[in-house]
Amino acid sequence: MPISACRLRAMKMEIRRHRRLCLIMVGALAWSAIPGGSAMAAGNPSPAPRQKLNFNVGWRFLRDDAPGAEKPGFNDSSWARVSCPHTWNDVDSFDNFATGGHQGESELWQGAAWYRKEFTLPASALGKKVFIEFEGVRQIADVWLNGRHLGQDKTGFIPFGFDLTPYIKSGEPNVLALKADNTVAKQFTGDTPWHHQNWHPPHGGIYRDVYLHVTDPLHVTLPLYAHLESEGIYAWVESLAKERATISITAEIHNGQSQATDATVQFSLVDREGKTVAQSSEKAALPAGGKLKIASRFAAADPHLWEPAYPYLYQIRVSVVAGGVTRDVAQTSFGIRNFRFDRNTGFWINGHPLKLHGWGHKPTQEWAGLGAALPDWLTDYTLRQMWEAGGNFLRWGHSAGPAEGADCADKYGFVTLMPGVDGERDCTGTPWAIRTAAFRDMIIHYRNHPSICIWEGGNYNVSPAHAAELRDIVRKWDPEGKRYFGFRMAAPGMLPSLDIELGTVGRTRALPTLPVVETEYDRTETPRRLWDKFSPPDFGRFGKMQEKNTYNLDQEGFATNAIADWWDLFGSKPDHSGGANWIFCDGTHGSRQVTDVARATGEVDAVRLPKEAYFALQATWASEPRVHLIGHWNYPADTVKTMYAVARADTAELFINGRSLGRGERSLDTLFTWKDVNFEPGEIRVVAYRNDKQLAEQTKRTAGEPAALRLTPTTAPGGWRADGSDVALLDVEVIDAKGLRCPTDQARVDFEISGPAIWRGSYNGGKESSANHLYFDTECGINRASLRSTLQAGKVTVTARRPGLASAILHLESRPVDLQGGLLATLPAVYPSTLPPRPAIDDGALADLTVARNQPPPAPGPATADDRLFSTFAYTGNGAGGVEDKLSAGMLAYTDDALLYLNSFPESLNGARVIRTANSDSGYWANDYIVATAGRDIEVFIARDPKVAPPDWLKSWQAAKGKVMVNGRELPLWSLRLKKDDVLRIPGNADQGVSVKSGLNFILFARLGEGFPPGRGIDGP
Repeated sequence: MPISACRLRAMKMEIRRHRRLCLIMVGALAWSAIPGGSAMAAGNPSPAPRQKLNFNVGWRFLRDDAPGAEKPGFNDSSWARVSCPHTWNDVDSFDNFATGGHQGESELWQGAAWYRKEFTLPASALGKKVFIEFEGVRQIADVWLNGRHLGQDKTGFIPFGFDLTPYIKSGEPNVLALKADNTVAKQFTGDTPWHHQNWHPPHGGIYRDVYLHVTDPLHVTLPLYAHLESEGIYAWVESLAKERATISITAEIHNGQSQATDATVQFSLVDREGKTVAQSSEKAALPAGGKLKIASRFAAADPHLWEPAYPYLYQIRVSVVAGGVTRDVAQTSFGIRNFRFDRNTGFWINGHPLKLHGWGHKPTQEWAGLGAALPDWLTDYTLRQMWEAGGNFLRWGHSAGPAEGADCADKYGFVTLMPGVDGERDCTGTPWAIRTAAFRDMIIHYRNHPSICIWEGGNYNVSPAHAAELRDIVRKWDPEGKRYFGFRMAAPGMLPSLDIELGTVGRTRALPTLPVVETEYDRTETPRRLWDKFSPPDFGRFGKMQEKNTYNLDQEGFATNAIADWWDLFGSKPDHSGGANWIFCDGTHGSRQVTDVARATGEVDAVRLPKEAYFALQATWASEPRVHLIGHWNYPADTVKTMYAVARADTAELFINGRSLGRGERSLDTLFTWKDVNFEPGEIRVVAYRNDKQLAEQTKRTAGEPAALRLTPTTAPGGWRADGSDVALLDVEVIDAKGLRCPTDQARVDFEISGPAIWRGSYNGGKESSANHLYFDTECGINRASLRSTLQAGKVTVTARRPGLASAILHLESRPVDLQGGLLATLPAVYPSTLPPRPAIDDGALADLTVARNQPPPAPGPATADDRLFSTFAYTGNGAGGVEDKLSAGMLAYTDDALLYLNSFPESLNGARVIRTANSDSGYWANDYIVATAGRDIEVFIARDPKVAPPDWLKSWQAAKGKVMVNGRELPLWSLRLKKDDVLRIPGNADQGVSVKSGLNFILFARLGEGFPPGRGIDGP
């Protein structure tokens, strides 16, 4: 649910209070750092033996293959010193214009590289079990300890671990070596087809956290199935009422001793204040060297229910006691909630409906200057931005998000869709085996997160048999989670395995018997540097790249489009659950434009500076009353333009220098428009009203001439750590003499840095090779760089200069970390969490939500009983299209043009239907512009304007006889035969980078076919 004013104020106060706390207190909130866990065992005050140690700091690294580097005695003294999260592609990313065609960034260093780390276990680990956990390595990781090969992992996105105990040495140095290879095979080939820059930039390295877990030989296992085959704790809500929640738990216990052991396993529910509110215990006879799942349940009175408006988290603790001694204590976060997706009324949680609105987010989270390797607090920073904008829904795409991302979704209250790994295509053999195992491992690792409400089987359809196989994995490993299972772009044949339709723009209700939530909408693009067509220096244009720009949007148009797409597609539809704007951050994944170094489809750019669309959606979604005037107030003299404001209000009034311009024209529920506004320097103010009472206001002022530079830092909670991977953000602004940012400033700023830090410069989206220099341009008066710490603590000084402006000097200091034997006791920093007041619960409505999930869905109804030729049809353009109409001469050729008519058509189209597109989409390009499923054996025709160069994908079609006439203009035909359930996939009108100029958009036709040979779908680039 959107953020409330009191919640935001409470969180800001909490952050200020916590800023000086040591990081170990923050780390104590993590998954299994158990302070004082032995209190669960009566009469046993000894501390719990389990430790979770930070293994991120102080690796040796070589960006090259080094035969023999797995051997303990290998000489790595000349290698670089790095800390994790780490990627070697931070230095060559965001520096080339995108190639279009969804290909993403390709000019990255690829190959095998090595990491080595020497460490010594503390004395307290003597006789204990020691496990290592990698939260993610791209893409293929081979791991050795003291020369012994532990195994190989290929998933790239799923946490995995190894048991180090058999090969580890106590009291003397150990050497752990890892070889990582990020080589991208030819698209859709190789063992990992999801490892491709189409889906994620292939930034190689140990790009997520690494931990050591030290446990007693008698212990609760880790939720790391890959290589360990361990499951950890699994908890679920068995029944729920306002007064009482019954919670069931299983805990897998491993007796790593050589003799059988009788133990007591204690289960507890601990609230936010650390108070035990429910508990139970079970006796267990544990065989020597074996694992055993112990089940229990308890009831909690007056439960706090987790939901977006009140993301309350408990901890479930499991203690293992033998011989009167607490041998292990493990814990996991847990939320009590009940939810459902309804076909007719959308999403419900804890007894009330809730419209979902939020974003898709890439699991690589690439950041200009940093690549995909981010300290945990920057993952938190990004999701916190979504939360502050009123987001309550998060879709990771198209592979599993990081562990810290799941923790933040719990903390901020994001209803989450979590996938496994997928390259948007079905696969067989080894790739399918890896994919299914990764899906299993992901579910086991993440299944206690209350935020996760949907498991995504894939970003694209698979065979019915494969869909059923993934569904069976959900049933086996999350049988009680009541979560939904679905696929984006699902085909009708998969319906028996699905609980929910995961829609894409234009494809909603493709499976009309299921509820629907949107996974991708508003996929247009524009960089942050373009205000509007009236603003210098670019006046809304891409300069020499303008002809290659197919979206023709600036920030103003991007913001109003975001509002229009939200309201028209989902916000105004009470039967729709809502969905995810695609995508939150600009990045180098799968670009469709060739005008920037990143895919500029985010509400924030690649260093997380917001665009106007961010604030427009915030004013639409946030529960705190807001109004946002799109744009600035620094236009050239004599400018006359339309002004827009966004507010969830009845009316809005615009004032210039105190003079009212009246109430704006309201549209799209939250958008207000004033036409022909004359710019005059001074102050512009907008006031929003509800029931004729002032609801919110915003004022913007004309800035004077640039006078000075200003530097502002942002560091992690607890300060900037000298651990070799922590980052300090550095904002540089151009300001006038009164301190106002100059919103149209765009020019170079140079920097000098001294002290123990590594400069990780910003970028300029419209310039190649702009990243990681000691200079860059401001955009809209601001830009952001990063400073990475080293292993040396100390003072760092940054100076920003531009001729003619007063320079800015900033002093920062990194704090030392206590690294002992290569290990760190403090866990990565994150923001503290707070809660708003507890909401009321409707017990009657709550009882209605106890419908079990993971049951076979109802049999398909009469959805396909009509005579449609396509059983599903997705049209993702900006215009409207996809409806089948009977073909007749004299009908309109397009859905959005009243002047272009179909004058005649050849005999080959007799009995055919026309599936019209929007001519406004003639320059639009998307890999999945049209995706459809044949409902019968059909023949499909496409009429294309010869003025538009034929794309490569058309080579798979057959030239057909005759031509279609549109206002006397001849459009040649191509044809393709499809069998029932074949998938048709067509990119936009032209390949990326091909100028359409005055060419018409294509038109589709289809007719019934009989006795066709097996059809073939058509896939674009």
